[in-house]
Amino acid sequence: MKTNTFLLCITLFVWLAAAQAASARNMVVAVSPYYPPDEARRHSIALLKQLTELNQGSRVTLIDGYNLSIIGEFTIPDNPAYNNPKARLGVNREAVAALKRFADRAVMPGSEGHPAVAGAVRLPQLLRYVANNFNHDGRLNVIVLGSPFYDDPKEPAFSMTNGRFPSDGHLFASQGKTPFGAAGQSGLLKNITLHIGYGSDRIMQGDRHGYFVKRFWTLYMEALGGKLGGFVADVPTLFRRVSLDGAPPAHDFRPVKSNKLEMIILNPVENRQSIFERPVSKTVLPQAQVVRAERVQIGISWACALCDLDLYAQAMPGAPVLYFGRTVTTHGRYWKDYRNSPQPTNGFETIGFDVPLDLRTLTIAVNFYEGEAPQGISGEVRLSVDGHTYASTFHISATTGNKGRSVLEAMESGSANQPQSIIINPLRVLGL
Repeated sequence: MKTNTFLLCITLFVWLAAAQAASARNMVVAVSPYYPPDEARRHSIALLKQLTELNQGSRVTLIDGYNLSIIGEFTIPDNPAYNNPKARLGVNREAVAALKRFADRAVMPGSEGHPAVAGAVRLPQLLRYVANNFNHDGRLNVIVLGSPFYDDPKEPAFSMTNGRFPSDGHLFASQGKTPFGAAGQSGLLKNITLHIGYGSDRIMQGDRHGYFVKRFWTLYMEALGGKLGGFVADVPTLFRRVSLDGAPPAHDFRPVKSNKLEMIILNPVENRQSIFERPVSKTVLPQAQVVRAERVQIGISWACALCDLDLYAQAMPGAPVLYFGRTVTTHGRYWKDYRNSPQPTNGFETIGFDVPLDLRTLTIAVNFYEGEAPQGISGEVRLSVDGHTYASTFHISATTGNKGRSVLEAMESGSANQPQSIIINPLRVLGL
């Protein structure tokens, strides 16, 4: 009986050791080539420190996470003789030298033709590269040390700079339409767990921004059959979590199905009262402020929880229209206002102008993009001028959305030519 128990313990020990070694060997670490030179060297030194602390038997492939090329392979022999950092660095001289050369060739973010994001990594392409070139029949951990903000100068419409992040609609589109597309590839990242160490919480534009970025990458991984494990600023914490090989954290994120390829911007000011929470002014706006209105903001809200409305605004005839497809112009910017933050869907549409406007030439339009409303949709439009906020109701008679078709054309003509769109006169909102 004792012999059988002893054999069982030996078998269990061997199995656990093999499982740990297998887990350790299945590791890819991607780094970014986009840092200032001194910072790039600090990152490479910090990474080598983490690599020397991995378990015996670990085999790590180092990858350029933007250009998708292998830098080198760092291995820790399963031998007690290599149980100290000096010995581990010595046996990996080639990988250490390769990582040093990589750091020495770092490119300054924002250089002509290069991404503006420090630590830029082309995460969707990187994950597809790993899926197609590395065996992931068993567990494969992919550690990304860099920014979670996608930024490719060749695809500016999908950049996550300036606080933007993709809407859920990207997840339901094909890769041909958006780099974040996941349609038809539900098993691509099977058995792959992604861990992102982004270095500093200061890169996030507030807690809500960090929440939505993490939410998107979690849903993206799951749409492709993988999991998001760590999503933290502190890199040593990330490596510790990977070494423990625990299950990815639980979450309550659920994708909202849509075909709208929107890059969302949150309310840029989190701690001040939003336009939807301010008291409505009864003061008549003087004519001088109508002609030269400063600090102009426009917002729309509506009651249909499963409907998506879009706000459009044009500062003057011929000016570029601000809306979800063009979030920043020389005149202002568009964003989402999530009143019950954090909230994953139905953020109210808001546009703010950075330059004085003549409200007589301002054009405002509202479009019923998606959803069903048997009685049509009623909502409220708010217009704020130099701290005074005015409100008016609107009603769209259409019962279904039109995916935003012909809205820009309708604005340019100055009239709504379809039941899903209405043009709102800003002077009516002001009660003039």
